[in-house]
Amino acid sequence: MCTLVTKRLNNSWFLAKTRDPVYFMRFEDEIKMFATKADAYKKWIVQNPVPYEDGYYGGINEKGVAFIATYVPVAENQISYIRCPYVRLILDAKNAKAAVKIIRSFSPRIGGNMFVADEKECYEIEGAPDKYVVNKANSPLAKTNHFIHLPYKNVQMKTDPGYLNWTLDRYIRATELIKRSTTVEDLQNILRDRKNADRKNAICTTSKEEKCYTYSAFIFDTKGKKAYYCQGNPLENEFKEYGFT
Repeated sequence: MCTLVTKRLNNSWFLAKTRDPVYFMRFEDEIKMFATKADAYKKWIVQNPVPYEDGYYGGINEKGVAFIATYVPVAENQISYIRCPYVRLILDAKNAKAAVKIIRSFSPRIGGNMFVADEKECYEIEGAPDKYVVNKANSPLAKTNHFIHLPYKNVQMKTDPGYLNWTLDRYIRATELIKRSTTVEDLQNILRDRKNADRKNAICTTSKEEKCYTYSAFIFDTKGKKAYYCQGNPLENEFKEYGFT
């Protein structure tokens, strides 16, 4: 699945994510500019290529509002943020607070661990079918595939005895690394991290280890209004910079 981190660096909130598709999703993705009359602002969004079967995975708009998330299914009626057009609608927001308001407006609710930020503010959101928990971030944070605040368990933990350790190992490691990160390069290295690879619980996994391996990774700089996107496994490919000018 995915690992998310957020931290304030150089007076900017940075959001970073690995994308680890599960076997029933399309692995290939790309970063694409959206700038139609239907879009309130220009947006860089990570998405599946045509025909966009699995939707969108995160993005940043020209106002510097950024969104990343990972799916945490806790009920059969859980709706994923991945489904079109949720991410694109969230990035119609002029700031992070407005993005939270858009997320709260969705009916039914979208589920998962989410970070949304602008240059000045960042919010962590946990979403389940019956409620959202929204907290303003005041320190570096990491999220994986379990909830911290909501009491619900990922349904995959019921059928896979190793699932809890898999998500906890990545959460503990990402929390450790994000606290001491000071540069964009540090964030890139979190998304490439291989600790716990012997347990197949590394933040970055390869196709030789798991069906659910790290296909891509991306970082959003809300003050610089930039995306750093790595298409393909970040151990084998480089991050490229995307801006709005």
